[in-house]
Amino acid sequence: MILSAPAKINLGLAVRGRRPDGYHDITTIFLKISLADELGIDDTDNPDITVHCDDPAVPSDSRNLVHRAATALQPAAPGRGARFRLRKSIPVAAGLGGGSSDAAAALSGLNTLWNFQLSPAELARHAAAIGADVPFFLLPEVAAIGRGRGDELEPLSCPAMLSLVLVKPPVKVSTAWAYRQLHLTLTDNHDATTILAHHLESGDIEGLGKACFNDFESVMLAHFPVLRTIKKALTQSGVYGVSMSGSGPTMYALCRSYDVAQEVAQTIRNRDCRVWACRTWRSDSVGGTGQH
Repeated sequence: MILSAPAKINLGLAVRGRRPDGYHDITTIFLKISLADELGIDDTDNPDITVHCDDPAVPSDSRNLVHRAATALQPAAPGRGARFRLRKSIPVAAGLGGGSSDAAAALSGLNTLWNFQLSPAELARHAAAIGADVPFFLLPEVAAIGRGRGDELEPLSCPAMLSLVLVKPPVKVSTAWAYRQLHLTLTDNHDATTILAHHLESGDIEGLGKACFNDFESVMLAHFPVLRTIKKALTQSGVYGVSMSGSGPTMYALCRSYDVAQEVAQTIRNRDCRVWACRTWRSDSVGGTGQH
């Protein structure tokens, strides 16, 4: 079995107070995009769970979310194991949800391979225990509002095919560090998220681009001048909005068309940055499977 695991961006990300469980309350709009990892799964006749990845920066043990996903389901399949082959296209620790998407693909794939027939609600419970973003990648919809930790989901329609440029600079960001920097800059942007959802579902790409926001962005731009440079470079004709995904450091530009996205991507000449032109993810299946 070979599955595709799409990346996500956050079209809006509002952060509120800290929760009793140590997480923060957020409201965000997740959007799956065509940048994707590939996950191969082989059933085995022994109970070992193994993960082989082509990116040496990705751990293969229990720190890997694919490994954790398989371990979570394995008690219901005694004596069975799985071998995973992970080809990474989504950069690690970039605010694009690669690890979470890989875990969702593993859950969905094993549900089929091991013939569990778990309901979407049962899979979602396993997903939420692995990570706050994982349940989103199990949805068949391409977009959703996430509340609470981000795992309280409300699917959204996305009638327009969105075209984007992603730029990932060589900056390492700890999510925990990024949250700590927000204590003086917390804002309540939940109404702004509602406006974004309206633009997305109505197909108003220009309005969507103008309304994109991220509460982490001011903190990150203040600490990392390269992000200010990237944002300025992405602000071009045919670009409706530029913002950051997750806690960074990846910046994205929402463009008028895919041709514009390709042209804008060509102008980013910083050799230290990774750059992609991509579109909205389209899939007929659940759990990150499909074509891109």
